[in-house]
Amino acid sequence: MIERIDGTHASNLFLKKANLGNYRSTDFLRGLAREFSKLPYENLSKIVKVARVGSPHEALRLPHEVLSEHFEYGFGGTCFSLTFLLERILRACGFKCYKVMADMRSGKNVHCLVIVEERDARFMIDPGYAIYELIELPRFGSTMVSCPHAIVEVISRGEEIYDVWTIDPSGRKWRYRFRDVPTSDRQFEGYWIASFSKPTLNNVCLTKLTPQGHIYIRKDFFKFTSLHSLTKKRLRDGLEEVISSEFGIDSRWVDLALGILAKRRIG
Repeated sequence: MIERIDGTHASNLFLKKANLGNYRSTDFLRGLAREFSKLPYENLSKIVKVARVGSPHEALRLPHEVLSEHFEYGFGGTCFSLTFLLERILRACGFKCYKVMADMRSGKNVHCLVIVEERDARFMIDPGYAIYELIELPRFGSTMVSCPHAIVEVISRGEEIYDVWTIDPSGRKWRYRFRDVPTSDRQFEGYWIASFSKPTLNNVCLTKLTPQGHIYIRKDFFKFTSLHSLTKKRLRDGLEEVISSEFGIDSRWVDLALGILAKRRIG
């Protein structure tokens, strides 16, 4: 199904809200990635939609839906919907790019990101991990790039395999491994549908990049990370208010998603 989506409508909607200058320049690509960072990672929209339509096949949030709901309700998406949207926007802008799958500790092919080919170089952009700086894939060895919330290290393991690490005040952590091989729309859709059966929909999870750092909420746990500081706390009360204020998501949808999760636990 998703191979029929060209992204032109979504690209026009996105670019209408942004002032990025001339197409097809590295500066334009960098500006587009930073503008895209305004869309939060969140699974509320996924929880609500699959509860409403029932079938994962019907619950895929495609580019125009993701953007229109972002502008209207403050939603973003999960790594699959954000990666697909970003790839389609970049394609519509004339960039040569493709999706790749990544393995994490939780399993194989559970994460995804976009690779952009530009001027004999390949750059990774990862909406799911809020990595919006353009990180050039090293031909050998490693490269390190400073982001607002962490230093991101990408290590070449040979044979187009890369490991991604982050370094922040909590330490150095391995995040995922990917092979720089394009994933077809058909394969990607299969992995996307499979993600609905993962435990990631059992609790709310949100992340957002700000100029000061990175906000992360999972269940009732709150964390703010910058290059030089780390704050953690439990949100004993007022989870709905914190999500709405920090992420700009309409409180009615936050309440609905939390209500769906509560009913599941009771059932």
